[in-house]
Parts: sequence; structure tokens; C-alpha cells
Amino acid sequence: MAANPFVYSRPVEPEELIDREAEAARLVELAEGGHHSRLSAPRRYGKTSLLGKVRVDAEGIGMTSVYVNFYGILSAEDAIQRIERGYRGLRGPLTNWLAGVLRTLRPKASLPGTGVSIEPTLDIPTGQQLTALLDLPVRMFKRTGQRVLVIYDEFQTVLQARPQLDGVMRSVIEQHTKEASYVFAGSHPGMMHTLFEDRERPFYGQARPVPLTPLRDDDLADYVGRRFSETGRKVDEALDLLLDLAAGHPQRAMLIAHYLWEHTAPRETADETTFAAAIEAVHDEVADQLTSLWGGFDDSERRVIAAVAANPAGPLRKETIEPLGLPRATGRDALARLERAGHLLTDGEVIRFTDPLLGRWVANGRQGLI
Repeated sequence: MAANPFVYSRPVEPEELIDREAEAARLVELAEGGHHSRLSAPRRYGKTSLLGKVRVDAEGIGMTSVYVNFYGILSAEDAIQRIERGYRGLRGPLTNWLAGVLRTLRPKASLPGTGVSIEPTLDIPTGQQLTALLDLPVRMFKRTGQRVLVIYDEFQTVLQARPQLDGVMRSVIEQHTKEASYVFAGSHPGMMHTLFEDRERPFYGQARPVPLTPLRDDDLADYVGRRFSETGRKVDEALDLLLDLAAGHPQRAMLIAHYLWEHTAPRETADETTFAAAIEAVHDEVADQLTSLWGGFDDSERRVIAAVAANPAGPLRKETIEPLGLPRATGRDALARLERAGHLLTDGEVIRFTDPLLGRWVANGRQGLI
């Protein structure tokens, strides 16, 4: 029996990426040329999968790559642990050497009266340790002569640490002119904008933006159709329905395709009935997520979301907001907050949901997806 070919709950392997060749090539090109870049994309948008391909491609041209995920950090100590974990994850000729280097960056203390050294857990020159870890690409370059690609994922969380870390990080990174190139990736558009486009922040203008847009319908259709065909099924009659609902969202497209495949018997073709059953299963999986997300919005944000679901081309028009009891000024402020957080985005003259399932769920009165 064929295994379900659609992966939606974890990053995919580089060869399984859909429609990201241009972005990967651009990120590698910038890194090879000694430039820093920034990649801002909503959660579940394939960012981590893309970064995995960038690492493979960069290593293919002789660069060493390091991946550090800052998600959830609260302090400099947290950042130190994440950076060290990233370097310990390297495999290859530098593995043993780096293990030794990292040990030298951990200050030692002695047990009183024993002469036995231990690695302390208390706060010993945190700033010096962080700076030394940030400077590791220089030591690696001296050893190999190869430029290092350093990927900092969920980089926006350096603003949530106490103290904020972008100042000290900039002061070290700006000296790595020939030793390293950096990709700063994040999933909160507003905070990434603050980091790199606020003139008062240290990283202002320090990285070239590489946008991550929705998947193209033709690439997504080709991928889904081939996977169905390779496993003895056909998606023809339901493909348009899948593309309409997924709206180019990578994870949501794979989630829908996964359940559509599950509900299509071998040697059969998915149709509207099959699609409806698949979407019921999708709803069962995401209902708690959507309910929790909805509960996290304040009252004005919920009303704006309802307005966008009702009229994406004019959510703040009088005829849209009056029935919702939403003053226009309040709506503008809430809309701006939702866009900064990445829940909504402007596409030409239309406001659309980043997560198409959230939009469908709200439009259906928060009762289901169909």
C-alpha cells in the first residue's frame, strides 16, 4: 500500500520544495557575493524548508553553513545556548575542532578546596561569551579559508530578549566583511520591519530583502497531480477546489492534499464529494488551532477579521463596518496590527488572509470550512 506522499507537519527535504528555486538561488547568490539578506515569511510558509535548501546549495559551492533558531529566546543566556547548539550541529571536518573551541568558550570555576574544575551555571561574563560565539565565523574562516553562511532563523525574537540583543550582534557581525554572510529569517513581519527598516535600530539597512510569496498555482498543481498519479490516484476533478482554498499557502496546500489523498481510493479520481470529506477532516485537525487563534485577538481585531472575510476589497467601507459596530479609526488601527503580526496582508487593492483556512472559517461563521 502506497504511503501518503504529502508532508505538512514538518519541513520537507530540499528536493521536495515547490516553486522556491528563484528564492533559494537569490539567497545563495547574495551570500556568495558577501551580502547579508533577510527572509520574512508567515509561519508555516515553508521558510525553514527553503533555508534547508539554501544550506545544501551553499555547501555545494564550498561554503560552510550554520543554522541557529532563536525561537522563544528571552535572554542573552538563551541566545548563547542556541548559537552553541547551532555550531554543535555541524557535521564534517570541523566537527571535532569546533567541539574543542566551544569548550574553551565556557568559563571554568573550581569547587572550593578540591581543585576540581566545573562548568558553572551562573552568570559569568555573559557578554564576553556571546561575543566570542558570534565571532566564531572568523575562527572558522582562518582555519578553512571558506566564507561561512550563518542563518539566524526567527531572528525577530532578539527584540524580545532582555536586554535586546540586536545592538551587540550588529557590533560583531559588521566586522565579518570577508569571513561570513548572514541570512536573517523571521516569521513576524512587523518585528522584522522594525529590525531592518527602523532608522533607530542597529540593523537598519543591513540586509537585502528576499520576499517569500504564495506558491504559484501551476507549480502547485503539477506537484499535487504528479504525487497522486505516482501513487495510483487521480486528482483532476478536485484540483481546482484545492487550489482555490489553499490560495498558494504551502503548508495548507499540503494539509489539504494529504487528506484529499487519504479520501481517494486507489485507482479512483477525487471529486467534489471526496473533497468535501477531506475538508471535514482538515477542519477536525485545525479547529482547535483556529479557535485558539480567534480567542487571542482583541474585540476590534475580531471585527476587522470578520470585515475582511465579508469584503476583502473594502473591509473598512461604511457598509461593511457599520453592521459590525466598528468605528473606522478603530478598524484602521486593528488592521495595521493584524498586518504587522502577519495575519493579514495587502495584495494590490485587496486585503487577504495569510492563512486561507482562517479566512474560510471566519466567513463560515466559525462553524467549519465548508
